[in-house]
Amino acid sequence: SAAAGAHWWVEDAVWRATGAIAAGSVWWSTTVARNTASAFWGSGCAVVPATSVHGGARECSAIQASGLARASTTNRGRGAMSAGMQPMPGGMLPNALGQGMPSTPSMPYSPHAGAQVSTPSKIDPNQIPRPMPETSVVIFETRQGGQAAVPPAASSEFIVKDTGNCNPRLMRCTLNQIPCTGDILTTSAMPLALMVQPFALPHPSEEPIQLVDFGGMGPIRCSRCKAYINPFMRFIDQGKHFVCNLCGFSNDTPREYLCNLGPDGRRRDADDRPELCRGTVEFIASKEFLVRDPMPAVYFFLIDVSMNAIQTGATAAACSAISQALSDLPEGPRTMVGIATFDSAIHFYSLKRDQQQPLMLIVPDIQDVYTPLQTDLILPISECRENLEQLLESIPNMFENNRVADSAFGAAMKASFLAMKSTGGKLLMFQSVLPSVGIGSLSAREAEGRSNISTGDKEAHKLLQPVDKTLKTMALEFAEYQVCVDVFLTTQSYVDISSISVVPSTTGGRVYHYYPFSALSDPAKLFNDLRWNFSRPQGFEAVMRVRCSQGLQVQDYSGNFCRRVPTDIDLPAIDSDKTIMVTFKHDDKLQENSECAFQCALLYTTVYGQRRIRVINLSLSCTNVLSNLFRYADLETQFTYVVKQAANAIPSTPLSQVRDQVTSTCINILQSYRKHCASVSSSGQLILPEALKLLPLYTLALIKCVGLRTDGRLDDRSYWVSTVSSISVLLAIPLVFPRMIALHDLASR
Repeated sequence: SAAAGAHWWVEDAVWRATGAIAAGSVWWSTTVARNTASAFWGSGCAVVPATSVHGGARECSAIQASGLARASTTNRGRGAMSAGMQPMPGGMLPNALGQGMPSTPSMPYSPHAGAQVSTPSKIDPNQIPRPMPETSVVIFETRQGGQAAVPPAASSEFIVKDTGNCNPRLMRCTLNQIPCTGDILTTSAMPLALMVQPFALPHPSEEPIQLVDFGGMGPIRCSRCKAYINPFMRFIDQGKHFVCNLCGFSNDTPREYLCNLGPDGRRRDADDRPELCRGTVEFIASKEFLVRDPMPAVYFFLIDVSMNAIQTGATAAACSAISQALSDLPEGPRTMVGIATFDSAIHFYSLKRDQQQPLMLIVPDIQDVYTPLQTDLILPISECRENLEQLLESIPNMFENNRVADSAFGAAMKASFLAMKSTGGKLLMFQSVLPSVGIGSLSAREAEGRSNISTGDKEAHKLLQPVDKTLKTMALEFAEYQVCVDVFLTTQSYVDISSISVVPSTTGGRVYHYYPFSALSDPAKLFNDLRWNFSRPQGFEAVMRVRCSQGLQVQDYSGNFCRRVPTDIDLPAIDSDKTIMVTFKHDDKLQENSECAFQCALLYTTVYGQRRIRVINLSLSCTNVLSNLFRYADLETQFTYVVKQAANAIPSTPLSQVRDQVTSTCINILQSYRKHCASVSSSGQLILPEALKLLPLYTLALIKCVGLRTDGRLDDRSYWVSTVSSISVLLAIPLVFPRMIALHDLASR
């Protein structure tokens, strides 16, 4: 919104200030007269001068990186661009601003004037770069003509036909052609990373992932690098050997898997075997993958019943949400539940069917916690559902007059873990106040944070770090025993999310934040979040590894997980909302015109107790041509990388530096394109690669979002960082650049 007295300039007025567009590149230029008007550009709100023409002289000011920097030139007696200029990639000449059009008189600007009348637009509004929603559904074949097809935008609606590469919802790369050398990648200034979302929701019209059972011998693997059989492994010697597409090693084909080759060199049964023709398959894990029996689906509920939680209605909302969502838990005898409540003490409940009512067991020691029973605290839901529903209904009344304000959050979490230690499972915590007593107690740091930020303290970012290592140490132990923690913060005050979020982020869980909690509006949202937490596609006790072709190596993983060894990440739980970012670096040269392969293998237990391996494959062409990197760049995946890198830096770097880093990333990419890929042009024009033309807009939106602003609450910023750490490509852009929905014509849509 604009301040009172300021003027709204509709798109034509804004974008007349920003030049013209060519296919394959976007050219922006502006012409400024003495009397200029201000305009806001999109959500980035970059202030640019409005356009006017004065006689034969023009002053041109171009927005560099969309308002991130600015350069000016003065062109007298000629247009913004020479008519004899060379075409840009795409074969079209960029339009000169005003070329071939009558000049319009300038509009004198007065800050006290009323609504200003805009002059006719000189730019086709349809050519202005802005996010445009796709209205049609696209059928996308992942490989066409023996090569990887460029995936549609993550935000568009598409139906995938898996023809060798994986569904892009499951795994996307920032670049759809891979640079042969690290020097080319460095020159481009673009990142090389994968966004892996192993349980991403498919389109309803897509075929399900095929399940393959190799029986006792287990899935076929390369004996050197342990990569799983996939469509890009090449069979030779009449099928007696196969060459690994990742490490190049020649392996013997097991006798049970032999098949003759056809005239094209492919196995004759390739189209009948999902592992040889599909980019994504699931293998049933053989005994070699089983360290112990598959764990049951355990859900343990831990509810805050302190005075604040009772009085605000948070306890009642939690109990109601759990009771309603029980029907969404996985069906079957392996689904088990348990429950406890806490204030300054911990209250466990035995739910045995033969008891007339649940039995409360109190643990008063919150420094050296223990579990009161070794059995009967966690039972199959089929045996205790009636008692559990009765207990959930009575808890708000039981603690109605509770005057204990303290919260033993850490102690209650540790005691619940001890009850779950033998099985593993999901611990769902409902917390309303700052943890104040017992293990992992915290102190209010918000007032200190506000004063530090307002005075420009360079150390203010340290208040976004965990206060100590107590909760981190606990979280590592939880992850070791396959316990995942989800925290539902139904709060009306500061609770130090930066410290609390360490536990969910290490155990594969997440933080849900309802601030300020309202007993009127938030219970419905809490119920929906909990129901989706139960019913979404998910797995337990997972281990994930990403492999890649020789010439590349995995540099780092980023997301909500525990990492004990460099090559693997441990995920006590993994679900359809979680995304893992994997970055790569070159350690050798890739061959041009060859393909670079990536393979993600996820070993997990289904909610019904079956051990499986989900294998996701992606093979992309290699190139030595820098312009190809820009032509086949994936905007949404690259921007998700930028968002996640910014979130990772926030707790350890002053906000001003984080914003500068985000801005520099955008500028460096556009500068590289201008310097190495674009034709010679006026310094007063910004040239954007077609694939990345919205990057400046999204960058401006990012540096103004909750996480990077200095005027927000510490908890809001910490929650933003926690959310971004596992966010998907589909949701990253709406997080910082919200989608606008017209309410006046919903019926017609």
